[in-house]
Amino acid sequence: MGISGGSGGSDFSEINITPLTDVFLILFLIMVVIAPMINETSLPIQPPQAKNGVSADTKGKVINLEISADGLIAINGKKLSPDPIAPERVNEMVTAELTLLRQDASYIEAPLNVVADAETKQKYLVGALDAASGLGIKKLNIVTVAQT
Repeated sequence: MGISGGSGGSDFSEINITPLTDVFLILFLIMVVIAPMINETSLPIQPPQAKNGVSADTKGKVINLEISADGLIAINGKKLSPDPIAPERVNEMVTAELTLLRQDASYIEAPLNVVADAETKQKYLVGALDAASGLGIKKLNIVTVAQT
């Protein structure tokens, strides 16, 4: 700090702000470099490929929940909507359909087979699994389709 000394009780005549400016420039450069890395909105996730899977032994009735890449959902072959479902409505629609289906006593302990391909958006899958969890479905099978 450049302070000029003078006689007795004189005020500061000048302050050197160069070191302060250097610190601010370095902080600015660090923020410019780090900011783009913090602003990542999605992570690239590659779903695993089934290579050694064995089909599950299911006896009795099962509930097949199929989710397409564009948001069409079908339960046991019955489409819930002719158009793609909005992600925020997936939970309520799947809950309603599974509740109706489980009124039949043979479906109470039936496992849920979830069929979704690699292009299915995660928000549809999470909504459907949350609905199944809310209804107390404990048995879940993830069905993979062999690619040819």
